Amino acid sequence: MNNQIIEAIGRCNPDEPLNPGDPRWCDFDPARGTNLHDRITRRLRGAEAERKYSHIAVAGHRGCGKSTELARVMDRARSEGYLPLYAVVNEQADPNEIGFGDLFLLMLRLLDEAFDTDKTLRPLPERAVKVVTDWFQEVTHIEQREVERVIAFSGDVELGANTPLGKLLSGLSLLRKTTGKQREEIKQAVEKYPDQLRQNLNLLLAESRKISQRAYPRGIIFILDNLDRYPPEMISRAVLTNADLLTGIDAHTIFVLPISLLYNPPGETVEDRYEPETLPMLPVYPRGNHHAIQEKSVAALLNAIYLRVDKNLFADPSIAVRLAHLSGGCPRDLLRLLKEALLESTSLIDERAVNRAASLVRGEMARKLTLRHYELLAKTHLETTINPDEDGRFLLYRRAALEYEAERWIGVHPLLWETPEFKAALEAARRERGSVLRA
Repeated sequence: MNNQIIEAIGRCNPDEPLNPGDPRWCDFDPARGTNLHDRITRRLRGAEAERKYSHIAVAGHRGCGKSTELARVMDRARSEGYLPLYAVVNEQADPNEIGFGDLFLLMLRLLDEAFDTDKTLRPLPERAVKVVTDWFQEVTHIEQREVERVIAFSGDVELGANTPLGKLLSGLSLLRKTTGKQREEIKQAVEKYPDQLRQNLNLLLAESRKISQRAYPRGIIFILDNLDRYPPEMISRAVLTNADLLTGIDAHTIFVLPISLLYNPPGETVEDRYEPETLPMLPVYPRGNHHAIQEKSVAALLNAIYLRVDKNLFADPSIAVRLAHLSGGCPRDLLRLLKEALLESTSLIDERAVNRAASLVRGEMARKLTLRHYELLAKTHLETTINPDEDGRFLLYRRAALEYEAERWIGVHPLLWETPEFKAALEAARRERGSVLRA
């Protein structure tokens, strides 16, 4: 097998966010029609001008590049005097369930760990830390011996497990990942006193500002990424229903939410509770014209391809263009298609390899859809909008329908265009539309 193929496969991990300075990064902002990290920076500065804190909800499809953009946000924030505290929530908390109490546990752990390890800072005052530690021990009835046993048994180096508070919080977080009775008991105990939970965090934040003023004069930013990996209904309960609690945190906060929560969420609306920012896909075709391509977007996607795979590995340049179009302008799906095509290739990436890659990725997407979903997708294809009901949110969450550009229009993922179900649904929708127009 061609060594270049093997090396290229290693450069096409769809789950890998790119840090600033990564040679594979390319600027998608002009094609998207928005600049997320600039907008977030202005929001932070605007809040500071009013002596307030900014609480931002970043929404977008999974795989649109939010984590990569947040890495840019953190890089700029640190250079401008902020202390960004970042967490991949589904990795550092329970990957299957999340509540507002888990978010507070995680933010406390981030804060404690930062002030324990950052050489420009000194640890948080013992008196304040003891107040918080004693409170958690009192409400959860967790003894130090059990905490140490849980941490030792896990075999993991847990975030912030070097201080008494860090060990306690790590132990509680580990117990929340178990399947026993104690899992739910911890959740109920922690969330029983929500106001005190917030006061504990704000107490340590007040102490942290006294210590960090010289090194980080602009303050702290919590960035909680990958909340969009949880079911939208769960995130709605944790982040929207408890918005008053979370927006009462005395620090800038950024929460990453699933884009489907922007469309008629089951509870509170995002824009009424937070400052919303969206990261759309790159439009590979103009709105309402499925026979043309957006040259700017395709050029950006081709650039992303060629930063990972040598142009000479494609049997024909049109093959790379086809990959860009099939991706729907979704960076994750582009890399999935590219990686699958590479796995199917021995010397050059040819049409057969791309067809096979498209079939595999399309099959994964189509398995989750019903005939009713295809009927809705056909209507979306014709009207470039989507009904914000449960089915519409499902299609957005599953990336069968994609949001594009700042004025917000919806398109069907191009991978689904060739499915028999979509073709039949689209033909039926066109016949129905024709009948209505004639009537």
